[in-house]
Amino acid sequence: MNSSNNRYTAEQFGFGPDVITPADYDGDGKTDLAVFRPSDGFWYVRNSNGPVYTDYTFGLSDDIPAAGDFDGDGKAVLSFSSVRRHRYRMNSSDGSFSAFQFGITSDVPTQSAFRY
Repeated sequence: MNSSNNRYTAEQFGFGPDVITPADYDGDGKTDLAVFRPSDGFWYVRNSNGPVYTDYTFGLSDDIPAAGDFDGDGKAVLSFSSVRRHRYRMNSSDGSFSAFQFGITSDVPTQSAFRY
């Protein structure tokens, strides 16, 4: 595409061992840049609606992130699966925390919420 009307931007976000976890964390209908950093258990999110960067401590180095709108409020929640078959999530609707056992050790969580 060689049109002068097209704009492309690039931004470095995260590094090496970070796990890419894009989702709509701010509820504006657009995917936000996000990574989970296993080395410190932090999630780093850059909202699409402005240059707002947010970080959250939630998880351990061997956890597998799986963000999605699991509480139905239109915003992705921080969620992960531990190697101990537990699933954890921090709801964006009310800040509540939930943990439950589900699946077997070799299961890998999905990064999407399903609505029926």
